Amino acid sequence: MNKIKVLIADDHELIRQGVRSILRSDRNALIVGEAVTGLQAVDQSQRLNPDVVIMDIVMPELDGIEATRRIRNANPKTRVIVLSMHDSEIMVRKVLNAGASGYVLKSELAKKLKTALQAVSRGNRYLSDHISEVLMNRYLQETTPDDESPLCLTNRELEVSRLLSLGKSSKEIGEILKITARTVDTHRANIMRKLNVHSVTELLHKHSQISSLRFESAQRLKS
Repeated sequence: MNKIKVLIADDHELIRQGVRSILRSDRNALIVGEAVTGLQAVDQSQRLNPDVVIMDIVMPELDGIEATRRIRNANPKTRVIVLSMHDSEIMVRKVLNAGASGYVLKSELAKKLKTALQAVSRGNRYLSDHISEVLMNRYLQETTPDDESPLCLTNRELEVSRLLSLGKSSKEIGEILKITARTVDTHRANIMRKLNVHSVTELLHKHSQISSLRFESAQRLKS
């Protein structure tokens, strides 16, 4: 199996050291370079062609969001995992819309980085547990049984969606809701069909895009 080539981009040596330590314990990861500014991250990404860039959101010369956008525009096959101390929904939306595949809170770095790396290297998205819960809770708040939208989910589908966003398996959800795993799978299929997505992370990403449009519209109305 080919190792996952990783570029680390962070202006703090302690964070880079921590990321190095975590990845060196992962036999599937290979660190190919490091960058201390956003511009260096873009340049080294083009030269080293990493599979994944681990990017701090706050970077000198060029912030992590714009650096992510440039890296993805230059090579869509390169995945980006953004590191941040912030669990702001608006920040998460900006990061995902810039093309990042992962968002990991620095407080969860030691526990979640390797999981995030494996997920995005397979072409999936990865959000820290807390971020997933924040976005799903907002989604649940904005979707009501009276919603006339064709994308409306039933109360049971909303329950299943919330548990899926927390990483629960069909068996675990079935035990929590006291239904069979097969019934959970049926609800999952209906949720994905109604929202035209193919995974829970796509569901969260779709919601973030919708919320972003609503936020921008509200800002225009205020101005």
